[in-house]
Amino acid sequence: MLKQVFLEKLGKALSGLPQEEIEERLAFYSEMVDDRMEEGYLEEEAVDAIGPVEEIAAHIVADVPLTKIVKEKVT
Repeated sequence: MLKQVFLEKLGKALSGLPQEEIEERLAFYSEMVDDRMEEGYLEEEAVDAIGPVEEIAAHIVADVPLTKIVKEKVT
């Protein structure tokens, strides 16, 4: 999977979180892919090495405090 596709899917999977949280996480994973590519990975290899979008999104959501999620839903 290409980096842009990966980031789009991840963004959609995180759509219930505050926008600031989503942007921070997308920037983090974008940089992670870039770092792997600098190490010599091809773009698709770099993305694949990170893992499936669904698993990453589940871990991120689990790490975000419930109060942030509820606050986002209310506003």
